[in-house]
Amino acid sequence: MRGNPFKDTGRHPNDLKYAGENFVRSSGDTGKMANAQLFAWEATDKGTDVHLQADPTKLELLNREFEVKADDFKKGQKNSILDKYGGQEHLEAPPQQLLMAQTEDYVEYSRQGKVIKGQEKAVAKSKYEEDVYFSNHTTVWGSFWHEGRWGYHCCHSFVKMSYCTGEVGKTSLASSGALSMMGQDRLEQIDDGKQKSLVEQHKEKIHTEKTERKRKKKKKHSKKTDVKSSEDESSEDEEEIKKKKLKKALIAEVLRQKEADKILAMDERKRTYNSMQTMGQYKEPTEEEMEAWRLLKQRQEDPMAQFIS
Repeated sequence: MRGNPFKDTGRHPNDLKYAGENFVRSSGDTGKMANAQLFAWEATDKGTDVHLQADPTKLELLNREFEVKADDFKKGQKNSILDKYGGQEHLEAPPQQLLMAQTEDYVEYSRQGKVIKGQEKAVAKSKYEEDVYFSNHTTVWGSFWHEGRWGYHCCHSFVKMSYCTGEVGKTSLASSGALSMMGQDRLEQIDDGKQKSLVEQHKEKIHTEKTERKRKKKKKHSKKTDVKSSEDESSEDEEEIKKKKLKKALIAEVLRQKEADKILAMDERKRTYNSMQTMGQYKEPTEEEMEAWRLLKQRQEDPMAQFIS
């Protein structure tokens, strides 16, 4: 069988002149033929001599007889269970859609949403205990949250199952600095029973923003001055260190050149083994050593070189 050559084009098979031949596998009597073949194989495994192509009529009669017996067996099993345990009335109940679609319970509400007549629908409860207070607490655990920690709102305690201290715990926590300044102000307003107006809150917010901006500017200016001074000091220190290293490299280069001239003046037969090794070991020259070598290098092509003492 050939598949649909226009499968990935997004076109519907009904709009195509040719949509493949695989639809034949699931159309017409193909499903019935497959079920009959499967029944023939199972019957042959159980000892019944039947074949789909050789005896199609015999296979069809055996299949119908098998289906009738299977239905009778299921019904008998169902009836025996009902006779033993009961429950026939539950099977004869109306559909679930009709049971849940309407009810005869009458409830009348007011404009404010309160129940005037009838009984209000009960709130579904959780399997866990609710509104259970321990250790003199008036609120549950998790009613207070601050800086990533949960606690009790009645005493602002972050320790679970601790004893409630009430307002004393709130004041002690605020005085110890556990709450932010905004939280302290809010707590004082709630305790005193006074609340600032929107105009006062707006003015206070503008004032705090101005002071915060001034503080950031001063901090930024001081940082710039500190960075500049530190950079100047570090550059001066680096220059002094470079000068000291260069001075040491010049002294070492002078000693090396004197040692090399001394060795070259000796007879080759009197030189020691590996006497041309510089400074006793081979190593990569540093920048200061290269600069010292350039300063002390004798340039023979310079016409004024013979006047250098």
